[in-house]
Amino acid sequence: MPSAPDLYACLGVPRKATPDQIRQAYRLAARRFHPDVNHDPQAQEEFKVITYAHEILNDPQRRSEYDARLANNPKSAFTTTLQYSRSKLMRLPEAQVVYVLADVIPAAAPKTARPSINLCLVVDRSTSMQGVRLDQVNTAAQQIVESLKASDTFAVVAFSDRAEVIVPTQPCANKPAIISKISTIHAGGGTEILQGLLCGLMELQQTIGPDTINHLILLTDGRTYGDEDDCLLLATLAQTDGITISGLGLGDEWNDAFIDRLSSLTGGVSRYISAPAVVTRLLAEHVHGLGDSLGRIQIQTTCDPGVKLVSAFRVAPEAQPLAADNQPIRLGTLNQGEPISVLLEFTVSSTTDPDRSMARLWVIGDILSAGKTGERWPADISLQQTDSADSTPPPLAIVTALDKLTLYRLQEKAWADAEEGNIAKATQRLQTLASRLQATGQHELATVALAEAARLNQTRQISAENRKRIKYGTRALIPPSSKS
Repeated sequence: MPSAPDLYACLGVPRKATPDQIRQAYRLAARRFHPDVNHDPQAQEEFKVITYAHEILNDPQRRSEYDARLANNPKSAFTTTLQYSRSKLMRLPEAQVVYVLADVIPAAAPKTARPSINLCLVVDRSTSMQGVRLDQVNTAAQQIVESLKASDTFAVVAFSDRAEVIVPTQPCANKPAIISKISTIHAGGGTEILQGLLCGLMELQQTIGPDTINHLILLTDGRTYGDEDDCLLLATLAQTDGITISGLGLGDEWNDAFIDRLSSLTGGVSRYISAPAVVTRLLAEHVHGLGDSLGRIQIQTTCDPGVKLVSAFRVAPEAQPLAADNQPIRLGTLNQGEPISVLLEFTVSSTTDPDRSMARLWVIGDILSAGKTGERWPADISLQQTDSADSTPPPLAIVTALDKLTLYRLQEKAWADAEEGNIAKATQRLQTLASRLQATGQHELATVALAEAARLNQTRQISAENRKRIKYGTRALIPPSSKS
C-alpha cells in the first residue's frame, strides 16, 4: 500500500510544534505553492498536500489521532542529504545557477534475502548481428541463466523487423532447457526496436509484482527508424508499472541519444559496448547488480516562483543523464550500502526575503523487502540570501562531481558545434578536452579525443566510434573513484 507522507515534514515543522508554528508554516508554504502564484506543474498537487497537513495538525483531536498512528510507523528505509554549490545566495538582478547534490542513503538494516528478479532480455538479431556479435550475446544470455535463482523468472525476446519470443517467461528451474532455446537465435532482417520492446514488456507483465525487480535489458547494434517516439511512450508506461529498462549498444551504429532517453525515463542505465568480447562481462555485472536492490527510487521537484530546474544528472552509482522534464524523475534502484547521488541544476532569481526557498524535493521509494510502495519524504531546498559576496568554498563532493561533469558536457558541446557546422569551435573543444583528460591521468581517452579533433579538422566528419568512446568514457569518470 502507498505510504502517507509525514505531515509535519510537509509543513517543515518539528513534531512538537505549537499551533502558532503550524499556522505560520502553512502560511509560508501556501505563499510558495498556491497555483495562483506558482505555475510549476506540480504546484497544485503540492498545495493540496500542505492544505491537508494543515487541516489535520491544526485540529487538536485529529492531530492526536495522527500522532498515535505516526508513533507506530516504522522508520524510513532511506534518508536524504543535500549539499549546495554555494552556502549563500547573493542578491543580483539576473538569475544565478545553483547546483544541489542530493544523496539518497539506504538506512542501516540487517542483511535480507534479495528480492526475486523478473528479467527479460530483448536481443537485436538483425543481419548486422550475424557472427561473433550474436555468438557472444548468446553466451552472455546463457551465463545470465546460470546466475539466476530457480525462483527468478526469465524471458528472451529476439527481434529484427518483427519480434519472436525465444524463451517464454518462466522460473529458472530447468536451466538446461532454457539455455538450449537461447542457442537457437539466428540473425537476419532489419532493426525495429519497438517490436522487441513491446514483446519484452508483455513477457514481463506476466509475472510482474510490487516486491519484485522487474527489469528489461535491450541489446542492439543498430538504429531503429520511425518508431522512436512510440518506444519512448512504451518506456513511460513501463515505469508506471515499476519496470526499468537498460539499453546496451554494441558497436558504433546505434543511436546513443535515443537509448539514453529510453533508459533514463525508467531509471535504467545505458552503456556502450565497444567490442563483442566484453558483452558477457558487462551483462553479468549488470544482472549481478540487480540482486542488491532494496527498492526503486524517484524524486519529484516543485520549484518556487522564479526558480527553474534546468537539468538532473545521476552521479552515482552509475552516471546517467536524467529526464528532468519528466516528473517524477526516475533514479533507478537503491542498493544495499550504496547511496544514489543526483546533481540538480537550478536557475534562481533573487527575492527580498532573507531566505530564498528554491524548491520542494520529494523522495519517493518502493521498498521491495517491506512490500511498501510510494513511501514519500519531503526536503526543502533553500539558501540564505546576502548582499555581499560569499567566499565560502563549495563542498568537495560538488566540486568533484562538477569537474567531471564538465568534461562530459564539453564533449557534448563539441558534437553540437560540429553538427551545426562550426568545425573550428568543435575542434577547439575537443583539444581542450584532451588537455584536461591528460592532466587528470586519462591518457588513453585523451589520445582518442586529440585524434578525433585532428580528424574532424581535416575531414569535417565525426567518427561514430570515437564519438561514443569519448562520450561514454567521460561519463564513466563521473561516479566516485571507489565505484569507477
